[in-house]
Amino acid sequence: MTAPVVTWDDILEVGQGGPGCGLLHIDGKQPRGNYRYLPPALVHNGKVYASTFVSGGFIICAVDPVTLVRQELSKRIPYARLKSVEDGRITYFDHHSGDSESVLEIVPRQGLLARLSARRAKG
Repeated sequence: MTAPVVTWDDILEVGQGGPGCGLLHIDGKQPRGNYRYLPPALVHNGKVYASTFVSGGFIICAVDPVTLVRQELSKRIPYARLKSVEDGRITYFDHHSGDSESVLEIVPRQGLLARLSARRAKG
């Protein structure tokens, strides 16, 4: 399996002097939903990680390159320009005009059966 090709289109400045956010394309197709993303997007372990622009900030997400479904990994944060993905962690710049960094742990979602089994084991 080859890595997905990530490209950008229609990059616009978000607010005066703000970062440029644009339309993300994965293998020539846009992820589901009407979102703008802050470059760069990072490909890691078969997923595309990107920072989605939302009202009042950004949400870090993972996009499945086959289904183009976007999964939110963080709550809304003021700024998130991705730097790297490794060892189950996303490192991102948390300020537009500086080099301050933060880390987000990538927590895989448990399936329904795993959650139910965990509840039964506790109770």
